[in-house]
Amino acid sequence: MAEPHPSTRQAEHDPDTGASAAHWLTIREASELMGVDQTTLRRWSDSGEIPVYRTPGGHRRYDERDLRRLTGKPGPSTSVRSINQGALVDRSLHAYTRPVVRGAHERRWYKAFDRATLERHRQLGRSLVHLAMSYAITPPEDSDRESYLREARRIGAYYGSSGAQAGLAVTDTVDAFLYFRQPVVRSIMSLVEENDLPAREVAAMFAAVGTFLDDVLTAAVATHERHKEIDAADG
Repeated sequence: MAEPHPSTRQAEHDPDTGASAAHWLTIREASELMGVDQTTLRRWSDSGEIPVYRTPGGHRRYDERDLRRLTGKPGPSTSVRSINQGALVDRSLHAYTRPVVRGAHERRWYKAFDRATLERHRQLGRSLVHLAMSYAITPPEDSDRESYLREARRIGAYYGSSGAQAGLAVTDTVDAFLYFRQPVVRSIMSLVEENDLPAREVAAMFAAVGTFLDDVLTAAVATHERHKEIDAADG
């Protein structure tokens, strides 16, 4: 998992890191909700007037609740799940303290990337935390859950690809992911303890987060290995 940027969000690239986001919209869906054409929405996004997240493939995704706040249109009523989501996201991002970030700077995989790639990793890392928390508190039967997982696998594939292109071993990709995975797990544990959540909910949450992050890691490793195989064949 890449290092989330410690500063405020960059609306051009990632979603709100607070409690608001629960559903990603494509640009077509977002323009319909806003009541404007896609060209206008792109212009607003590019100027920073509308928060937008870009997937590794360059596609725009919009946080439905961000747009509803801007238009004044009511969204789904607040629930325990949505409140927990916001708390989880906020706590998880704040888990990346300065010592954690400084420690990453000494790792071999960190030194292999240029500044632009590291910044991209930070942006995607923030998005991945949000997706993980959204996945964890979304009911299994909800169709949004699979969309969170698909988006996360794309991010994992990007990590694997960039690691291979930087000349890193697959073990470096795994080490980087595990290094940034631990603060997320610890932050969930602390929030669970503070709120005294039911054991069944806690177990389900940890199982969901584990499944989610395992899928991301699998995508990263698989993509890294494919790149290495292609390089070996070309060589």
